[in-house]
Amino acid sequence: MRFNLSNALAGTAMVAAIAIMQPMQVSAKTAKEVAQVAVPTTVRIDNPLGTNLGGSGVIIAKSGNTYTVLTCNHVVKNPNLDYKIYTSKKKTYKVTQVTYLPKTAGDLDLAIVKFESPEEQAVAPISDSDEASIGSGVYISGYPMSLETEGVREYEFTNGQVSSRPDQRAGGYTMRYTAVTVRGMSGGPVFDVSGRVVGIHGQGDREGVVKNESESGATGIEIKRGLNAAIPINSFTAIMPSFNLNKSDLAFDNAKPDDTPTTKPTREEVKSWEQDFALSVGVGILRQIGIPVPFIPGFPF
Repeated sequence: MRFNLSNALAGTAMVAAIAIMQPMQVSAKTAKEVAQVAVPTTVRIDNPLGTNLGGSGVIIAKSGNTYTVLTCNHVVKNPNLDYKIYTSKKKTYKVTQVTYLPKTAGDLDLAIVKFESPEEQAVAPISDSDEASIGSGVYISGYPMSLETEGVREYEFTNGQVSSRPDQRAGGYTMRYTAVTVRGMSGGPVFDVSGRVVGIHGQGDREGVVKNESESGATGIEIKRGLNAAIPINSFTAIMPSFNLNKSDLAFDNAKPDDTPTTKPTREEVKSWEQDFALSVGVGILRQIGIPVPFIPGFPF
């Protein structure tokens, strides 16, 4: 029997082409590994009028000592207030700029705030939110109002799964999920099981009525009794030019996530992770736990 080298090579090339065409996929992370990304990139946004009016946000970009935080518009809706950013390093910084979404870009409940820090802050990777379909696992990160001590806002990290993806919702809240949230977590990031931001949390059902979590004048602590919702990150990336941002300014990782469920962390675990990961910086830590992040000028490694 004759061996046809050209046919063999052609077959090998075809197999290689098929392999290249397959979508890249990233493995799922443990809740602890996702928290390793979430803790240092999630910030608390303080409102000078009271602790019950604050929200959360996520660091998505940096330029020199200037950091860009994505949050909900209703968290920073008063242009006359001096908002402040509190990071996992337990330091507070003055907000230097607030950019509201132009009406021409739709009614998305989103805003950008910036602050300056001489210390390096971690930046969260962003992924394709279309992959966060019904049944996908998600983790929510933020600083809710305390259920135990009035006026205190401590970090929380909860899990759940996407329950629906409606085509249209007021404010752009077209990602709904089962994760538990509390007022104050508005503006905080929604992570997929591979540790990438796929949404910005901002709404929750209370006795069948959807309200903003940081609504002006609200008092007390309300735990959601129904489903909660986020603005998919793709809705933000589609209108980034409205915020004077380009795709090259952010850390994108659009590999497909594993189709695995999330695991529910205990409060003790969350407190321990907050202490362990609070000082993490840069994107080097993301690569250490297997999250591919492209090179971005100015990022520490």
